[in-house]
Order: sequence, then C-alpha cells, then structure tokens
Amino acid sequence: MGIPGAVDECYVREGVYRRLLAVARSLPEGLSLLVLDGWRPWRVQQYLFETLQATIQTNHPELDEQALLVRTREFVAQPSTEPTAPSPHLTGGAVDVTLCDVDGLPLDMGTLFDEAVPASHADALEGDPGQDDAWRRARDNRRLLYHAMHAEGFTNLPSEWWHFDLGDQLWAHYGEYASARYGPAELDTIESRWRRQL
Repeated sequence: MGIPGAVDECYVREGVYRRLLAVARSLPEGLSLLVLDGWRPWRVQQYLFETLQATIQTNHPELDEQALLVRTREFVAQPSTEPTAPSPHLTGGAVDVTLCDVDGLPLDMGTLFDEAVPASHADALEGDPGQDDAWRRARDNRRLLYHAMHAEGFTNLPSEWWHFDLGDQLWAHYGEYASARYGPAELDTIESRWRRQL
C-alpha cells in the first residue's frame, strides 16, 4: 500500500506461527486463514498512527488533543519500543487475520480490514440482524474467526475484529496473564547478528 518502511512478508513469532497453523487446520473444509499483517517495523507503526491521527483531526477539528489521541488509539497503537509497553505489532505477537474461501477470496466480515469505524469493533454485529442475511453471514464469519483463534490461545482486540494477540502485552491484559512473553523484536539480519556477536 506504499507505506514507507513496510516489508512485503508477514513475520510473526514461531509460537504464533504454529498456533496460526492449528487455527487454519481447525476451520471447516473450504475455508482458510488469511494473514494480513504481523510484525511491523517501528517506522511503519509511526506512519500508520500519524496518518490516522491527521485524518481524524481533519474530519473532526472539534476534538481536543486528548480526545484525538483516544480516537486514534482505538484503531492504531501508539508507536513505542519501550520494553514494558511496545506497540503490539512490533513484538511479532500481534497478527491481523481474516477468513477466506477455497479461492483465497476474503469472506464478508461486515467491514473491510483496517476500516477505522465503530462497525469494525469485534462485537459490533452481535445485535439482532432481523431479516438482514448479509449482516447475519458477516456476524457468523466473525464468530467463527473469533472462536477458532480463541481456541488456540489468542486474545482479540475489542476494537478490531481482525486483530489477535499471543504473548504480547495486549494478550497479557485481555487474557489476564501476569506478564507478556514477547517484547519488541527486530528482523534477524546479518547486521543484527553481528551486532549481537560483537
């Protein structure tokens, strides 16, 4: 999508990867798991945060600084490499996923991935759909994704139906664990290996 510093591949921690495989195997025949995002560099997180914040500020100039921060953090974590509070995607423990059909086409989840609207909240479709079959299908797809991920130990960020955590600080918070397993991570490159060795 032209985001400065973005990487083409989706990286996650090995433990996260193994659990994602288990989720994919647990899905009904004809469905699969589509990984949309995993680990991301700090500057990508910064770009996403600043871009969303600027967009919200442009569309809602009445928001004061604190309200703007709260609204932005609803959908994008503040960029942080702080060991005790890193941005979730920076740890390799956060992953954005959806369900897809046998042809790899994403199923209807009621909103698009990364759509920063209240309807993207994980429970937004839990009301009575009445006669709306599209709503019901999207709700059922969200439920299937949520329960398959939860069965493998992932927690869900309530404001994003697509965002799940394993081992990071959001996982510790929502799963009521004493502490996170993962802190900030970098890609393992020859340069980073040399820095560790020397």
